[in-house]
Amino acid sequence: MSDALAHCHRGVRALRSIPAWNMCQLAQPVQSPVGPVVCMSSTPGAPAGTSANAPASADRQQHNAQQAAEFGRADVVKEFQSPLPDTIQQRLARIVQSVPGMGPSSRVIDVGSGTGCLIPHMQARGTKDILAVDLSAPMLEELRRRYAASLGHLGNDLGVRTWHGDIVDLPNYLGWAADAAFFNGCFGNMHDPRAALLRCALMLRPGAHIVVSHPMGREWHGQLAKQQPQITPHVLPDRAGMEAIIQGLPLKIADFVDEKDLYIAVLQIPEKYAIPQAPLRFGGKVVTGFGRGSRQMGTPTANIDPAPLEQVLAGLPRGVYFGWARLDAAHDAGWSEDDLQVHKMVMNVGRRPTVNTGDEAATVEVHIMHRFEQDFYGQNLKVVALGYVRPEMRFTGGLPELINRIRMDIAISRNQLEDGHWKAYANDPHLSL
Repeated sequence: MSDALAHCHRGVRALRSIPAWNMCQLAQPVQSPVGPVVCMSSTPGAPAGTSANAPASADRQQHNAQQAAEFGRADVVKEFQSPLPDTIQQRLARIVQSVPGMGPSSRVIDVGSGTGCLIPHMQARGTKDILAVDLSAPMLEELRRRYAASLGHLGNDLGVRTWHGDIVDLPNYLGWAADAAFFNGCFGNMHDPRAALLRCALMLRPGAHIVVSHPMGREWHGQLAKQQPQITPHVLPDRAGMEAIIQGLPLKIADFVDEKDLYIAVLQIPEKYAIPQAPLRFGGKVVTGFGRGSRQMGTPTANIDPAPLEQVLAGLPRGVYFGWARLDAAHDAGWSEDDLQVHKMVMNVGRRPTVNTGDEAATVEVHIMHRFEQDFYGQNLKVVALGYVRPEMRFTGGLPELINRIRMDIAISRNQLEDGHWKAYANDPHLSL
């Protein structure tokens, strides 16, 4: 047990009863906060928005209730009020400094914020728009006491805001297009760490960073996880373990620090959602799908026979991609000039888990953002895939939730393809007739 931790908790009882991540939540009170605090809330564990492949809600609710109870105890909150030693503050500063480019215009989510130990270091970088998310209402109450200039406004002014609930349930309007999310000292306490990362990856802007950290290091945290697995069910992964966790997610490891007394894993959503294989060029014959009613849902798709594409698509995660497509048909076959132009497309590669009624084969479904004058079964379709939006997901809300997410995928893809870098690929030679 480190001297720094002993100073933080001031006593053997505290060291034995309070989980590892508590010590990193203790923050010195700030006398002059950058801005006001707004308080928002969601019942811990209650479903809201995309399920993000979260495990069974009853299990998650029970887990979250246990976490909220543990970290809502008066004696635990009191421990969080103790100041941290300078050595720990220096590590916290280094954690915040791991995200490049943070400044006055940045929007940041502090997951498992506790009483806000990272906030002074975020503010030191000029960051004003900070959303603190935690399952413990008493922790957030203490955070608001420390940083709030006023309550009761609509949140239009930049400042610290709070949201009571699970990051998996955070509404899009609160976290959309944020620049960074921090999981400091709380990653091991998550019910499903991968689902938490996915939720952030779906909200943050392309190029944004997600930081998983602990100021006492991975080895220290692992020992504590062994002592109280009911509170800390997961250990911090090494680099290979983190690679396994994010496999299939639109994330990559940008930096990884695994020192004895400090753990920092910096993940990044690729700039412009770019896939390493971009531009990925392929094509194939349009075949009949499974009759899932995509046209009736407002998102008609062209199903390309996946069998000849096995090598081309090898290694691609199942999920949603965007790029450009063109119908490879003759001008004299009744097609209009508009039908034969290059069009924006969004594509799903996978098994459609929300609507799959059995062990159906994987498909390549291309939604072309153009209204064709006739069906084109049996015709060839040329595709240039450029970016990866998200993995394939099972939506617990059924078709309505699936349709909402598909519409969001289309909107994201349409917007990305207006970027000059991606727009240039509309003239790719592969798409010529």
